[in-house]
Amino acid sequence: MPTTAARDASCGESTRAPGAIATWTGASADRTWEIHQGSALEVLKGMASQRVDCIVTSPPYFWLRDYGVEGQIGQEDSVEDYVSALLKIMAEARRVLKRSGVAFLNLGDTYYSGKGAPHGPDAKSKKRRFGLRAVDKSGGLGIGLQRKSLIGIPWRVALALAEDKWVLRSAIIWRRKNALPEFVRDRPRRTYEYVFMLARSRRYYTGEDSIEEDMWTIPAQPRSNGGLSTAPFPDELVKRCLNIGCPQPGVVLDPFVGSGTTVRVALDTGRSGIGIDLNGSFCEHAVQTLKDHE
Repeated sequence: MPTTAARDASCGESTRAPGAIATWTGASADRTWEIHQGSALEVLKGMASQRVDCIVTSPPYFWLRDYGVEGQIGQEDSVEDYVSALLKIMAEARRVLKRSGVAFLNLGDTYYSGKGAPHGPDAKSKKRRFGLRAVDKSGGLGIGLQRKSLIGIPWRVALALAEDKWVLRSAIIWRRKNALPEFVRDRPRRTYEYVFMLARSRRYYTGEDSIEEDMWTIPAQPRSNGGLSTAPFPDELVKRCLNIGCPQPGVVLDPFVGSGTTVRVALDTGRSGIGIDLNGSFCEHAVQTLKDHE
């Protein structure tokens, strides 16, 4: 883990922001972008209140991937700890969001297996087996789940946010058309994820292109992330969120920016973007992509 400001001058070194290990900035016409490497919670604490118009983000899912960075979200020992970690970050994100602002939170679910330590590699994804996961331990994760149960992570997070001052306005279904199928025989294969629409207050900005339905069929997008283990969502998903919840010009925030999709789409649609990620390799890739895009 680096401890200095931006390590690669070719990526656009700049003054380090509060809470960040490294910060990069850039501009294109009247649009600007920022990428901050660091803990989402700490970087957000250093940002001014009511700075952004819209948030579009997809945090790491509970025990589905190991991104190889100490302190990463998603590796908590319990469901309660995972939900609590996201609540703290989203509370700071709400402070940074304007009173008229809207947030879109994409979350997938996880199954509890309770089958103990894995034996051998996982043919599905080498990133999904990394020792004894909390969801593999016996004991029902401390909440009494039976083996093979769906945990209900998205709704646990959404309801906790609703109890923590957020206005939960919609649970949008993102049907992931053409996504890789699950290899299961004893339940329906999952083809969708949730995108929760949250508002800071009861009165908030909504664009003229407001959606008529709460089910979006959007194809999964081939990765263009230089071989990194990010899990980017499609450009079209970000565009729909911004058409609903972000004015032009406006400022868009992604506290878990990954390969930089949200910030890049923000720029493409006439907005400015701010991204945060703990993983230095992700940040450097996002920065290079943004510079090439200018």
